Amino acid sequence: MNKNLSRIAVLMISFILIILIYQIFILGQYSTYNYLAIIAFVVFLFISIYDMKNADDEE
Repeated sequence: MNKNLSRIAVLMISFILIILIYQIFILGQYSTYNYLAIIAFVVFLFISIYDMKNADDEE
């Protein structure tokens, strides 16, 4: 996979994760689904970072 696509994926997942954290802790919408979504997006973020480190620069 291209490194640029991996960077875009990391940025998008980070943005969604920030929105979820804001929704829970600032807006006070405590829900089990929100906590599960945070866990899922943290896992996706780690997978994307790992993929970005192993991606090649060639297209």
